Amino acid sequence: MAKTAVVVDKEYLKHEPGESHPERPERVKVLLDLADELDRGKFQLLAPKPANRVDIEATHGQKYVRLIEATAAHDAYALDGDTITCRDSFAVSVLAVGGFLNLIDAIAAKEIANGFALVRPPGHHALRHRAMGFCLFNTMAIGAEYVKRIHGAKQVMIMDWDVHHGNGTQDAFYDDPSVLFISTHQFPYYPGSGAVNETGAGAGEGFTINIPLPAGCADTEYLEVFQEIVVPAAERFEPDWILVSAGFDPHRRDPLGGMDVTEKGFGAMANRLLALADRFSDARIAFLLEGGYDLAALRSSVAVVLNAMQARNESADQFFKRAESRIEPLLRRIDQVHEKYRLS
Repeated sequence: MAKTAVVVDKEYLKHEPGESHPERPERVKVLLDLADELDRGKFQLLAPKPANRVDIEATHGQKYVRLIEATAAHDAYALDGDTITCRDSFAVSVLAVGGFLNLIDAIAAKEIANGFALVRPPGHHALRHRAMGFCLFNTMAIGAEYVKRIHGAKQVMIMDWDVHHGNGTQDAFYDDPSVLFISTHQFPYYPGSGAVNETGAGAGEGFTINIPLPAGCADTEYLEVFQEIVVPAAERFEPDWILVSAGFDPHRRDPLGGMDVTEKGFGAMANRLLALADRFSDARIAFLLEGGYDLAALRSSVAVVLNAMQARNESADQFFKRAESRIEPLLRRIDQVHEKYRLS
């Protein structure tokens, strides 16, 4: 099997949002340590390079990019109450985007089998003209636009399993039928979006699927969601690329989330998406780090996902449904909301 690429770099340590901020440099430090221990026969470290400005502007526009660039003149600049920059933050964010795009290029060229961009800051909350939720540039939205514009993708599926709804990514493609956006997230919770009836607009109606889960959901509930909603939706859509916003804050140890997912659950979700990529996308799948704020849980969860990308563990991907599912009414409601789109 071809190698799995891992994008991680010490430059990502330079974004300093402030003392005691959850999105701290140590998040990448533990992943740099993990990367040092990877089997080089199976994994290839892929160096990031700064993204071209035009690729960022395709999603965010020139004016917003200049705004973020201007923060480099300040030791600390608050874009909102949670999103703080330092003098290096603009350059680090450009490198984060570039790391993901470099990974996409390597997958498209079949130089690697698949890959995981372990970058920071995260991106899925960033709107076209607004930073929020620790996010400056929406790396996932830029990446999805990039595979369409540069690599000719016609059908792009984005799976976002972060504990927070990826409102920025949803907004970027809300009226776009070429992008299927699926999000599992704790609800109600920050940023407040991601209700079942948020399904897209215009030509994009039906191509946004939100799965707003109650706090306390564990591996069983997440795998039930994949069995009942995610996999069937992907089978209907038949994506030629799969991109994953992999946030590890649904982990039971995470200080910002209220979910109960374990490493085994993340590995099983990754297995499902990898199998879908094998079936529909010529194995083209790229994972991107979003949240995850307990250092030990972050490292161990990323390690399990990386292992799944090289050595599929089918036994870990088995689906076990409880006799009485606590989320079955929610799944029925999602199915009812989206039924009209399947019939059109």
